[in-house]
Amino acid sequence: MVRKRMLEDDARRLLGGSPVAVVSTNWRGVGNAAPIAWSMPVSVNPPLVAIAVHPSRRTHDMIKFGEEFAINIPSKVLLNHTQWLGMVSNTIGDKLEASGIPTFKGKEIDSPLLEGCIGWIECTLHDFYTMGDHTLFIGKVVSAQADTDGFDFNSGMWALDDDEYKPLMYLGGRSYSIMNDGFDATVEQRPVEQMIEEGIGRELEEAEAERRIKREEEAERREEEERRGEAEPDTSSLPRELPDA
Repeated sequence: MVRKRMLEDDARRLLGGSPVAVVSTNWRGVGNAAPIAWSMPVSVNPPLVAIAVHPSRRTHDMIKFGEEFAINIPSKVLLNHTQWLGMVSNTIGDKLEASGIPTFKGKEIDSPLLEGCIGWIECTLHDFYTMGDHTLFIGKVVSAQADTDGFDFNSGMWALDDDEYKPLMYLGGRSYSIMNDGFDATVEQRPVEQMIEEGIGRELEEAEAERRIKREEEAERREEEERRGEAEPDTSSLPRELPDA
């Protein structure tokens, strides 16, 4: 195990693995949908969510002028549909019709909602900001709903009982995943002085000791290869063909 440096603009890859947001929009009666890699809640009261969209995406202008959007959270049944929607522009035809994904009307906005998903968030445009090479759209949540097979309304979390009803997670490029098991932390609230004296447990200490040994072994192996002239070049660059969000 080696701590390998990466390029600064690749740091976003470390934040991958979040639920896919297929953003649907409507402008003058024309619907559209496209997967967005970067989304997050930004306020509880009022309920606000944010998505980052590149200005070259048709979704960008449809949100800006339509002043609304919906976040559809797909299950893996829409895996290939999700990938395709991110590869094709709505400027060449009706993507939604071509995708074959059934839609239904939302509660509060005109943007279509997608079947095959397990969560839907309807938003009106609250504000937007230019953030580097992307635009950060802030949406005010005006309606939200979830499939009871995928979301546990008692716990307020994804149920994770059935793979068919788990949220699709985006890793990067063409790679996706779904969440496996959920588990609870068992630590109790204790004052700082008690934590210093007792600690939480030996798990971290033991894990880090194992990792340190692996890093030292890897460093020794690489030094030996360098002495023999067999070491491969160390590069911090990730594959450039991975699409930007």
